[in-house]
Amino acid sequence: MVLILISALLLLPYIILIAAISAGWWRLNEFKADTAATVKISVVIAVRNEAANIAALLRSLFSQDYPHDLFEIIISDDHSTDTTIRQSENYIAKHKSLPAIKLLTATAGEGEGKKNALTRGIQNSTGELIVITDADCTAGVSWLSELAAFYQQYKPQMILAPVHMTDGGSLFGKLQSLEFMSLISTAAGSCNAGFPLLANGANIAFSRHTFESCGGFSDNIKYASGDDMFLMMRIIEKSGAGAIQFLRSANATVHTPSEQHFNAFLQQRRRWVSKSRGYTNITLIAASILIFLTNLWLVVTMGLSVCMPGVWKMALVFYFIKMLIDLPLMISFSRFQQSTRLLWLFPMLEILNAIYTFYIGLVGNLGKYKWKGRTIMTSKFS
Repeated sequence: MVLILISALLLLPYIILIAAISAGWWRLNEFKADTAATVKISVVIAVRNEAANIAALLRSLFSQDYPHDLFEIIISDDHSTDTTIRQSENYIAKHKSLPAIKLLTATAGEGEGKKNALTRGIQNSTGELIVITDADCTAGVSWLSELAAFYQQYKPQMILAPVHMTDGGSLFGKLQSLEFMSLISTAAGSCNAGFPLLANGANIAFSRHTFESCGGFSDNIKYASGDDMFLMMRIIEKSGAGAIQFLRSANATVHTPSEQHFNAFLQQRRRWVSKSRGYTNITLIAASILIFLTNLWLVVTMGLSVCMPGVWKMALVFYFIKMLIDLPLMISFSRFQQSTRLLWLFPMLEILNAIYTFYIGLVGNLGKYKWKGRTIMTSKFS
């Protein structure tokens, strides 16, 4: 009886939360630009040891159909130790007639980390609209045109936009891609529902005035990750959730690769979770705890079913109810990203995701993790 009561107490608020997120996504209309945009854009990318990716990123940026005199590219290096800088210099030298581009190299005395690199890039930029992406991403030719048109039409202080994780053809990659869809769909649905829960720094944009009025990343510089989330929370605090909008447009999507190795995946997720100790938004904290506890309870009931007769039935019911709650949003968002072929993996993902959420939720705020050749202590560099 106690186990059933706990299950009910978790499922009821979880149903309400996922229903609100799903409704937010379903009510979010596909964006259609009214007129061509004329806003000046600065694309700022923090890079560290991205020799394998920098050329593909620059190719996609140089191929944008947005007028080349209306955007600039700022590559801000975060103390790379590979050939990222040399490759960037060579590529820029061969494409001098394309958009204005600046390559900022960090000196030995300058601060480390993505936030420091982004801040340096933004300080050396000139655009009204700051667009952020990651060095391992690529975008379609109309990416900047869509972002600029959306900004010019609605004037949000911050734009969240779609990110698609490519699967690389492996089962592990497919599971990551499907799990990533759940994150981006949550970002989209919660934002349109009026309580933004997630932002992904692979595809965000904000006005220069917004960044400066929020103090940039100065309040959370000690956290190695979270440039996207902390800025989003700061905007909500100053201007309300309505200042942030999600751009529903396939043309505004950027693509990022899945991790090839399990350990790299765990390190990535630990980095993402490590910033959660700095969260101050009550809605975000409450939703995060609810999702963690719901996944934890699925793990607990599965574990108890091994040694306690009869519990397996309750665990199975809990699993199926949770899956049925999550599935409609995943179906809808997978159609938007044209990835419905991955949905057959969803029943497996529900179990795997519960186990990994429990693990990452614990270790993500403890000890240290590795990223880009650095060993980082939780909440600070080491």
